[in-house]
Amino acid sequence: MPPQRTLSSPNPPDTAPGTVLVETDRLIVRRYLPTDAPALAEAGNHIEVWEYMTDRFPSPYTVADAEDFISGAYSGSQGNPPEHPTPCGVFLKRQPADGGQPEKLIGSMGFTPGSDINYRMWELGYFFTPSAWGKGYATEAVGAYVRWMFATWPQLLRVQASTYAFNDRSGRVLEKCGFVREGFRRDSAEKCGKVVGEITYGLIRRDLEK
Repeated sequence: MPPQRTLSSPNPPDTAPGTVLVETDRLIVRRYLPTDAPALAEAGNHIEVWEYMTDRFPSPYTVADAEDFISGAYSGSQGNPPEHPTPCGVFLKRQPADGGQPEKLIGSMGFTPGSDINYRMWELGYFFTPSAWGKGYATEAVGAYVRWMFATWPQLLRVQASTYAFNDRSGRVLEKCGFVREGFRRDSAEKCGKVVGEITYGLIRRDLEK
């Protein structure tokens, strides 16, 4: 059996549900609360979201699906230490003009840790609800999130992400955040009944030091 390697942090974030991990001018990225399930279902239950996800992502995306996803984030099913950034919600901050309305959930982000010889590489995944597209929220959230990950886990060397070849919007987000397009896997997936290729993007620690 290969050794089970995981990354540790000298200053790990709190593991409690609801913990804020990243804050930007407009957004908060925090761990989910069980009460976030209805808002997560509302954000994810769009055919436009499903078209860009793997088929593990249900359609329709129900409150029960969201509840299962949130509970799974804290179950240790991914094999992550509890301080690792389990899937998190992306929320619009409250604004004075909102009249005290709570933060609005507009997306979800998380990662899959590498293993064996790839344990210092994490894979990023995310989605944003269609009403949040075209406003810079994804670039703002992804850019801040991955830089926080590199700062919090000093041994992390690489974050990578993949998109379907037809997902130009996500590719632009990654490139704006410093990711480099590294390769094209031809005819690697079947989505929506069509065979498509996938594009791989990578961001390494040295890229941030340039």
